[in-house]
Amino acid sequence: MLAEVPPVPAPPGAAAWAATGAAASPAAAGGGGQRPGMRPWLLFSGLGPIGALCTAPGLARAFTALVLGGWDLAGMAEVSELIVSEFSTNVVQAATEGDGCAIYQADGRLTQMWLRLMADATRVRIEVWDNLPPSAGVPVLRHPGQDEEHGRGLEMVGRFSRDWGWNPVPGMRAKFAWALLDAR
Repeated sequence: MLAEVPPVPAPPGAAAWAATGAAASPAAAGGGGQRPGMRPWLLFSGLGPIGALCTAPGLARAFTALVLGGWDLAGMAEVSELIVSEFSTNVVQAATEGDGCAIYQADGRLTQMWLRLMADATRVRIEVWDNLPPSAGVPVLRHPGQDEEHGRGLEMVGRFSRDWGWNPVPGMRAKFAWALLDAR
């Protein structure tokens, strides 16, 4: 069940991407690569592919706690689990009907997601990848009213992380949401 996200070829102009100050390109986000001129991630672990079903966020939280504990970063687990839960829940909500039934993709398959965790002595990076169609939308920060029950998750991600965002995966019908946290 444990597998890395499928390898992604480095997009043309990866050096230009890094020069913009944007998040690392997917090919350079961790594991086997890095942004040009940046040090590699010392620690990497990935989970997936897993079906974007209602049980996926709980699995992703448990995996996060286990991995960070193994990396001697258990103090980062609570905040990291919150962020992983938000990102993975957003994927599941976009991949299911209001009654909880899965929306199958055009090829008849379930939406899949992957979790990638990376760390070094000063940072933890969380990525949740998915293969939702572009019509499913992208993560958007909202400012809900006091009476609204939903829409505060990405505000919390912003509050607890140094930076966050999302990127498309060049050459694939996929995207990933990411957050960068300061290791404490």
